[in-house]
Amino acid sequence: MVVSAQEATQTQTWKAVFTDLALDSVSSIRLETHYRTFDFFGSRAQYIIRPSYTKKIHPWISLSGGYSYLGNTKAGNTLDEHNLWEQVFFAIPYKKATFFGWLRVEQRLMEQMGSEFAYGARARFRMGLRYPLAALVHGKVDFMIFNEVFLLTEGSLPTTFNQNWTFFGFRIPLAPKAILVSGYQRITAGNGAAAVQKNLWSSILFVRL
Repeated sequence: MVVSAQEATQTQTWKAVFTDLALDSVSSIRLETHYRTFDFFGSRAQYIIRPSYTKKIHPWISLSGGYSYLGNTKAGNTLDEHNLWEQVFFAIPYKKATFFGWLRVEQRLMEQMGSEFAYGARARFRMGLRYPLAALVHGKVDFMIFNEVFLLTEGSLPTTFNQNWTFFGFRIPLAPKAILVSGYQRITAGNGAAAVQKNLWSSILFVRL
């Protein structure tokens, strides 16, 4: 970790497994497990357990909702977060490419250093693109890029910048029911003197049961 007068820079890895089970032709449940470390393979920075339910309402649009438990490491302590979230997701094909994104809102209970919990809400806006590069046995390898902005909300309106994620990498089919998304992710959290820049190698394995 490098610290300057204006910002801190961290290097981390983020590993996750998303397991999906279809309930019928339009609905499914998912369990996400995330594990993030400091300094690539150093100590634990965060872990997340996130069950959710998704229903497709249009060939291009789906609705999701779920619960997240987060364990966040701060100053050597693990601070818990519990949140409920709702999401509208879209994926629109255009020629060879697919444009995708979501609007997600979160209602958060965040543990403070004094063991009390504070309430907050947040909106997340993601926009991205997938473009096929090459064919493999189990499907096409896609180049993938997205940007996601997090805004804190007051009432029902987003008001304050929280963080920004930028990702670019590859979506690789490993088997008929397994896909790996892996690449570089840049996170800017906070602003001004409190800004933190995080450079991550992020990998998510998607598995369909």
